[in-house]
Amino acid sequence: MKNALLIIALIFLVQSNIFGQEKFTSDDLIGYWEPDKHATQLVFWKDVNKNLQMVEFSTVDGALLTLLSMKLIDEKLVVKTVFKETNWKTESTYTFIDKYTLKCEVKGQIKDIITYTKFK
Repeated sequence: MKNALLIIALIFLVQSNIFGQEKFTSDDLIGYWEPDKHATQLVFWKDVNKNLQMVEFSTVDGALLTLLSMKLIDEKLVVKTVFKETNWKTESTYTFIDKYTLKCEVKGQIKDIITYTKFK
């Protein structure tokens, strides 16, 4: 009976992902990310000082968004941008689903949820 309870507890812990919960860092962001719908494309890299950098551009016309701020808080990246053509200001919160998928919650003049896939 004890063995059965231990096996059930172990299965529960594994399913709860308590063991081996994957952590994501800014290095996991580096690369080209494409959205699942018309939105913006993302490119992340690190500069010579090893600081995370980002460029975001429209999938419709390629126009660049102006980056106002970018903060990595725990495992979430919070980015504030303005799209100059419309003067729309947004705050986007990026959360890893896995190493190749980001969920983005956009707030501001536009409210949306976008899923990004890493291609390179």
